[in-house]
Amino acid sequence: MTTRIITGVVLGVLAVVLVAHGGLVFFFVIAALALLALSEFYRLTRMYRPLPLAGFLGVALMVSMAWFFSPIALFGAIAAGVLLTALLGLAAGPKPGVTVRMAVTVLGMLYIGLGFSAVLLLRPMDDNGLILLTVIFGTWAGDTMAYFTGRFFGSTPMAPVLSPKKTWEGFAGGVISTVLLVMFVGLYSPLHPGGSFLLGVTIAVAGPLGDLFESLVKRDVQIKDSGRGIPGHGGVLDRFDALIFAAVSSYFVLSLVLGF
Repeated sequence: MTTRIITGVVLGVLAVVLVAHGGLVFFFVIAALALLALSEFYRLTRMYRPLPLAGFLGVALMVSMAWFFSPIALFGAIAAGVLLTALLGLAAGPKPGVTVRMAVTVLGMLYIGLGFSAVLLLRPMDDNGLILLTVIFGTWAGDTMAYFTGRFFGSTPMAPVLSPKKTWEGFAGGVISTVLLVMFVGLYSPLHPGGSFLLGVTIAVAGPLGDLFESLVKRDVQIKDSGRGIPGHGGVLDRFDALIFAAVSSYFVLSLVLGF
């Protein structure tokens, strides 16, 4: 736990510095994290023999289009990644399992690519990156408080098969903490109180779903952690699984509902 807390504090400080700075440094760090997360996903699903070349090129193109061009260009990158996957599938020939190989490849590409592209798209929504920091810390606050609330007060399993330690009491604690934090930070951001509340609820619900989704994949392949790169947290995917879902959901809420 001590290692986990220290690592979390260090990651929090780095997040503030990187997001506030923005620019190419921010882009390259997010792109590197995306590729590391994708490599972990393909390592988790290696039993299905994905086609990593297509996935890596697709994700690299997706994050680049999201940062340097526009959300519309991101759809072109997705199409290119899917097309490349199909071409590599054709090159592999009509062998048993080729459809599964292509499907897992595209799943990883979309799962990781959309998540980290959303992080990049959130950064320009305000001048100092406060909205993106709100999403990041709202997600982490919910995860942290859900853990402690569940540990001390939890008694009703939320998803006993996927994640036995998650409880509804912990989920409630995480939701309350996330909404309160987002609404507090919203006092200093362009968001109005109603928008802050909606964003907080979005993060509070999407984050745990992202955590459960990765748990589903790990249960399927019977692997505990996606990697060991982050002390006390496992791999990159283990640390960012909730943020991936939260970032995508937050981007759509902010852009489509709140007009950012």
